[in-house]
Parts: sequence; C-alpha cells; structure tokens
Amino acid sequence: MNPKSAHLSSVDVVIIGAGAAGLAAARRLKESSLQFILLEADNRIGGRAHSEIMPDGSVFDLGCHWLHSASINPFVEVADSLNIRYARPEGYGPAAYFKDGKFLPDFEVSQGFEQMEVQRQKMLTAWRKGIDRSVLDTVDREHPFTEFSDYYYALNTSSDIDQTSIGDMVSYNDTGENWPVIDGYGSLVSRWGADVAAHLNTRVLSISWAGTGVRVETSKGSVSAAQAIITTSTGVLASGAIRFTPELPVEKLDAIHALPLGNFNRIRLSIDRRHFAHPDFPQRVIVARKDAPPILLSLRPYESNSVIGLSAGRYADWLEKSGPEAFRQASLDALCEVFGFEMRKHVGEDRQSAWRGNPFIRGAYSTSQPGQFYQRIKLAEPIDDKLFFCGEATSADAFCTCHGARLTGERAAAEVLQTRSLFQ
Repeated sequence: MNPKSAHLSSVDVVIIGAGAAGLAAARRLKESSLQFILLEADNRIGGRAHSEIMPDGSVFDLGCHWLHSASINPFVEVADSLNIRYARPEGYGPAAYFKDGKFLPDFEVSQGFEQMEVQRQKMLTAWRKGIDRSVLDTVDREHPFTEFSDYYYALNTSSDIDQTSIGDMVSYNDTGENWPVIDGYGSLVSRWGADVAAHLNTRVLSISWAGTGVRVETSKGSVSAAQAIITTSTGVLASGAIRFTPELPVEKLDAIHALPLGNFNRIRLSIDRRHFAHPDFPQRVIVARKDAPPILLSLRPYESNSVIGLSAGRYADWLEKSGPEAFRQASLDALCEVFGFEMRKHVGEDRQSAWRGNPFIRGAYSTSQPGQFYQRIKLAEPIDDKLFFCGEATSADAFCTCHGARLTGERAAAEVLQTRSLFQ
C-alpha cells in the first residue's frame, strides 16, 4: 500500500484479498503513482498459502506446498532470493503404491502411469475436436490402476473426475517439475508480500459499482475508489457473502458458478521418524484401502518427526464435515495398513487443514465443470474498466496453483494501469 493510502477513505484502486493474487497486484501498483488500499478479511496475508511451525521446528503447509512447473514458476526466484529451501526431484523420489497388503512392483506402477498417459492423449484428442466433457467420460474405467489415477486427478484438481472438465487436464502448462518447499510455501508467500501493507481483519460486505467509481463497505468502514481489483475466491463470490450493487452481469455470475472450489486437505501426524529408519522405507506411499479412497502418506518428510496425509475431492469434504477425528483415523488406518496396528501407539498429536470450512475461502482450488472450461477466461474479463478479476480460477494455463494466482494479480494490475494510460 502506498504511504498516502494508510486509512479507509478514498483511493485510486481498492484491492480485495491479500492472497498471492492480491499481493502481486499490490506489489505491481506500488511501482506506480496510484494510491491503493489492500483489504484482507483474515488475520494474515497469504490466502491459501499458509505455513505453521510445528513443535519439532519443522514447517507444515496447510495449503499449497509445491513449486509446480518450477522452471517457469516466478516463486522459485523469490525462494532463492529469500534463502527458502525447496527440494529438487532427485532429492524427493516418486511415491510407492501399497495395495492388498503389499507394495506394487515397479512394472505394475509403470503400466499404471502408461495408462494415465493413454488417458491424457484421449482427452487431448477430444479437446482438439472441440469436445469439452468430464474426465470420467473420457478415461478407461476397467484398468486396474483406476483407483490410483482417480486419486491423482482429485489431488490435481481438488474435485472428482465426474466434476472436472478435460480442459483442466490438457490446458495446464505442466513442465513436469514439481518441487516441494521445505521451509513452507506459505512462509515464502508471506515473506514475499511483507513489504506491502494490508488492512487485516477487514471483511468486505458490499461493493457498489454504479456511477463513476466503486464504493466498498467493510467491517471497518467504507472505501471509495475509481477501480477495484477483486481476488476473492469463487467459493466466496458464489456464496453471496459480498453483495454487489448493481448485481454482477449474468455472464459473470455464470462464470463464478461454473468454476466452484473443490476440497483438498492436509494432515500432519506427529511420530518419531526413527520408526521409519529402515533404508527400504519409501519417502511417500499411496495406500489403497478397502471401501475408501486411497490416501497418500509422506513419511518423515525432510527428516521431520511426522507423517503427512492428503485427502481430496468429495472424500475430503466428507472427512472435514465428519470432524477432525475422522481425517486422523483415516490417516492412521492407512499408516497401519502398511506398517501394522502397533504403529498407532507411536502417533501423537495432529494438525490438519479444513479449507471448506474457512469462511474467507470456502474450499481448496477451482475446478472447471464439464463443458465450462471457457469460463476461466470469462471470469478474468473486467467490467466497465472498474471491476477487475484475478486469482487462480481466472488463469487459463496455471489454475489451481499459487504461481498462477500471482500471475493473474500482475495481469489485473497491468489492466488497471492500461486503462489509466488511455485517459491520460
């Protein structure tokens, strides 16, 4: 925030939301002569990038954790400049697979990934023919690797395959370089955005965009501005928690509802890493369980005293709604499936995310529903050069990622500056 905009009153631009997109927009406007104000409903910056320090000193990311498509991810350079550690692929091996009481042999795993590549090619062929349908309607349901591939797709999109457009599968710019942030992606984002002042605990109640500018009513007063950059998640926008006057155009509302947030939660179980000291133990294992979706477990990540489990899609919603004990027990069941029942007595406290219940976000990341991928572009379109939209849901090729959110924030700020130059 520029020094001149240190209070809720009148500014050139109001930025709503201090996640990666809002911080990026603010950092870009900070380089200009425009006065702006950055509003955040939560008590911290970062949005879905959120790290906590655990009792053993290790860092746990409740939200995003991987520097996806690392060679084109601008946060890699930021991490290097801030001396924030991340792991490269050679230091963080692929997951093992455990099913029916044993680890799957390498050749079966290879066949599974070969089948996923066949599925991806089928999706790509359909997409090139102008067909936008669900992943479910495209993939082979008879392959023995199906339950694992379904789980992978849910991890990637935070939604199940019947809810997901193949556009999300084929349009994402994936370089295959996915580097986990040892010191925390949330810590990375918060340190990167620390030089931008944000009004925390300031919930936006309504946005009036009639007339020549915008007026934003908040829990701490009102702000008048010429323009607004809205980074709020589609989960919050679809809920009606922010009232727009006049109502947003039907086309914009359609885009918001066509890009709902799925769910993706992480749990950290405290456990002495010496219980996984055997050199043959994998770093990560996906455990298939009877009558329940698989769960991926990271064992003693970065030599910490922990096991981390992941849930996604409808199953993540079910576990979250059932309460913290449900996710804990599901993760313990998976752990004991591999290492035996005795492992339970070695597990201590846990820490877990619950993104669906977070009132400031209301889910994990966006999914384009079948037939609706084009709505990402529609959601990104400004309205009357007054309302500008950004956030990972508005990205056409880096959705569901923190760096995608950042790039859209920079894009929205550039759009604002472009409109200003046209009238000078």
